[in-house]
Amino acid sequence: FVHENLYFSLLAYVGTGMYNDIIRENLYQTVLGKIIMYTFVFFPYILVRPWFPTTQFSKAGSGTKSRSHTNERFYEIGTTMVKIFYLWAKYFCGFYINFLIFLGLQTESDMKFIRGLFLLNMGTVSIAIFLHTLRFKKVLPPKLTFSLYLAQIYASFSAIPMAYDMFAAHKRLCFACLTGILANMTRSRPIHGIWCCVMLILLTQTDIEW
Repeated sequence: FVHENLYFSLLAYVGTGMYNDIIRENLYQTVLGKIIMYTFVFFPYILVRPWFPTTQFSKAGSGTKSRSHTNERFYEIGTTMVKIFYLWAKYFCGFYINFLIFLGLQTESDMKFIRGLFLLNMGTVSIAIFLHTLRFKKVLPPKLTFSLYLAQIYASFSAIPMAYDMFAAHKRLCFACLTGILANMTRSRPIHGIWCCVMLILLTQTDIEW
């Protein structure tokens, strides 16, 4: 679990550069910087994610046959909630924001929200690892730690009203990210890879007004 979360910590670390105007401009001045930017804007789940272990949601809890029916139902519902949040976070808190910054369409108001979301994300990753540690050491019961994890990730939805203008101003980009969710739901890495390549072409080789 900790090894897997290193990937998300890495995304957050790269975000410290992407969301800083000076660092971002300096990255674009070098070949290595451009490679890093293009990799994490368009292909983080294709070129970077495979280097880290992956927890399959569909297999979550499959090895715990001693669970009662009530507990099994609890974890099934909780896992579904995590899946929904993951899709939202991956494509709208991740790809959408990165595309927005890549295109230079962000406003100062957008950046205040994005940096606040970035700090929240850093905290979420750290707290998730901490909760797992408490569960592993049997300091807190599994259901409680899982419930606390769900509560903290869904608390981020309270920020959606503050992000309304940022999303509403770029409906085409929102639609593009929605197609990404549909591609993700096929559970096919090649299809997701095709979507990433198409987005790279659309954002760099066309004159679409996003």
